[in-house]
Formats: sequence, structure tokens, C-alpha cells
Amino acid sequence: MAGIEPKKIAMAGLALLALVLFPLGVSPYIKAFMVTLLMYVVMVQSWNLFSGCTGYVSLGHGLFFGVGAYGFAIAVTTFKAPFWAALLAAGVIAGVVAVVLGSVLLSTKMNVAYFSVLTLGLNEILKAVVANTKELGSSYGITLPPLTNQLIAYYYLLGLALIITILIWQLKRSRHGLALKAVFADEVAAETAGINTLTYKFQTFVVSGIFPGLAGGMIGWYWSYIDPYMAFDLIISFFIMEMVFLGGIGTLFGPVIGAVFMSLAIEILSTNLQNIHPILFGLAVIIVIISCPGGIMELFDKYRARASRKALALPKQEGVS
Repeated sequence: MAGIEPKKIAMAGLALLALVLFPLGVSPYIKAFMVTLLMYVVMVQSWNLFSGCTGYVSLGHGLFFGVGAYGFAIAVTTFKAPFWAALLAAGVIAGVVAVVLGSVLLSTKMNVAYFSVLTLGLNEILKAVVANTKELGSSYGITLPPLTNQLIAYYYLLGLALIITILIWQLKRSRHGLALKAVFADEVAAETAGINTLTYKFQTFVVSGIFPGLAGGMIGWYWSYIDPYMAFDLIISFFIMEMVFLGGIGTLFGPVIGAVFMSLAIEILSTNLQNIHPILFGLAVIIVIISCPGGIMELFDKYRARASRKALALPKQEGVS
């Protein structure tokens, strides 16, 4: 925490305290919304950890969510594992899948566009495999013992969101982060400069796959039922990307802001304008991205820069008068 202003530490502490206390006095509906929101925060930050730092856009990042959900379900129903051990297994299995996929996809030095399409195809392949495997419940899915308390899911996902956000913050200040920044800018030039780009990309890819697996395990428990069409729904992956680009790809808090903004917009529009809310929401996202390619964080930066210029100009004007 060295180098951080005490004021910022105090603000972060107050924000954390507010998040911890928030669900204690709200309705089950609000708690359910917050659980879904925190799930997306974990997902967008995990996507941002790899794609936002390397430029390798994954169109099927939600596959790790599905793997985690099924890993948890199989551990609980088939192997009768305790719930917390099953959650750990969900992260481990997602990590193993990330190791396998990373070893294949990243070692071939394929084009970034091909990487995006392949991740999309792998999500659909996994969905088809699960839907046709009797031991995995086939297309009928798997029923799980219900989660008795929403707060368990809330605090678990809040913890994951905090951990991965701190991880990204530390990464951006580290040698590893500088290497990824070089990969994002020009991978060939980075390799020429002596950076082992494959190692940095692979390590980041594996870590970015573990967190969705951990989140998927909890959400599977929270839903108390999963099937391949829920667990490997492509809309999850597309929502993740929209949230990141809406908030600001590659930034620390941009994806979080994008997740909050998009989740609230979807909830409000779908409740009040059920028939046309997808159209209105899609238009809003398009307008924001076209007018401000850097996302909401770019708007914040512009406003902050304008405010700073005004603050600097004010003493000069007072001196002249």
C-alpha cells in the first residue's frame, strides 16, 4: 500500500465498509440483483485481466464460468464433496482447462482475430459435449441442493471481486504488467526486445480463467440448477465484453463501472419497457462507444482534466484583476 495517499485509503475503506453492510438491510430482490452484479464484476475483471492487457479478445470467456459451474455440480452430486471443497474444485478445474487451452491457442502465435473466433467456437463445443454426455446430466441439467442464504453468495463474490481488482492493480505496477503492456502495443517488437511473450500471456490467461470458474461454482450453487444452455450461454460472454468496452478496456475500474451501469440499465429498462428495452439499451451502448471509444472512464478523465485546467487558470485570472 506504499505510495497511496491516506485520503484514498480512507475512501477505499469506507467504500468497502458500505459494501459489507449494504445487504443487511435490503430486500431479497436487491440482494439477488447485487449477487448477479458481483458475478459480472468478477467476470469483467477476469476478462480485462487477459484481453484488456494483451489485446487478445476472447469471445468465449464465459466457457470458464460454465466449466466452474459444472465442476462444482459434479463434485457435490457425484463425489459428495463439501460445498467449500467443491468451490475450490471449480476453480482448479477451470484453471486446468485454461492451462490446456492456453498451451494450444497461445503457443501457435495465431492471429488475434483467429484467437477470438476459436474461443467462441470452443464455448459452443463444450456446450454440445456437456449436452450429450449422460454423466454430466445431458441437456436435462443437474439439480443441486439450494443455497440457504443469499448473503453467502454475496460475500463470496464480493471477496472474489476485491481480490481480482487488487491483483490487476498490482499487475499494472509490476514488471509483469509492463511486459503485457509491450505485448499489447506490439508483440513482435516485445519479442525482439527479449520479452518472453508466451510465458507472460500464458500465466495471465490461466489466472483469468480461474476466477470465472470460482464464480461459476458459486452461481451454480446459488441457482441450485444448471444445464449446458445456462452455464455456457454466449450472452454471458457478450455481456462481459460490452461491459468492459462500455466502462473502459484496460483500465482498473472501467470494467466495474461498465458492469454497474449496464446491469442497472438492463434491470430498469426490462422492468419498465419490457418490449423495447433491448433496442433502447443497444442504442445507448452504441452511442457511448462511438462518441467515446475509451468508455465511461475516458469521459471521467476528460472531465477531470477540464476541471484541473480551470483550477489552474483561476488563480491567474484573479491575479490579473
